[in-house]
Amino acid sequence: MIVTGLVAEALLVAGITFYGLTDTVDYKEDAAIILGAGIHGEKVSSALKQRLDTAVLYLENNPDALLVVTGGQGTGEAVTEAYAMEKYLLECGVPANKILKEEKATSTNENMLYSKKLLDKHLGTQYKVAIITNHFHIYRGVSYAQKNGFLNPTHVHAGLKWYNLAPCFLRESLAVLKMWILD
Repeated sequence: MIVTGLVAEALLVAGITFYGLTDTVDYKEDAAIILGAGIHGEKVSSALKQRLDTAVLYLENNPDALLVVTGGQGTGEAVTEAYAMEKYLLECGVPANKILKEEKATSTNENMLYSKKLLDKHLGTQYKVAIITNHFHIYRGVSYAQKNGFLNPTHVHAGLKWYNLAPCFLRESLAVLKMWILD
């Protein structure tokens, strides 16, 4: 039983990894949604920094796109994740008029739900969107984007420090199972 569970976990992680490493952006999207992650006080975490750095590179290749930063305020966070993300992007030279901030979301599903409402308000209902997050999180991010009405979302992955791989993939595999079973 334990061996079967370990094999199933390994297959799930392999699937999540392959999906997350296969970028589909064409740099013709109207907007990119950068999913939030934990912050320390007001400082972005390593995983979130990598997402934001990927967003800066994305914007260099698609300067007409809007960037949506999404994430509320969690336990131990001095500000919302979206606020910290916006601040980081501004410090990287991203113009303020390129950033839309969504500060209510407390889950990946809510990130997409509230980002969809925000983008519909700014762009109408006919637009293309890209999802930016770490590779382990792409599958779930795209799944929730589709669930919340984004048609054919593309995605580009951010890297991850080696020491974050095991905990992130373990947590993500459980979150994917929860999504499949309960959502």
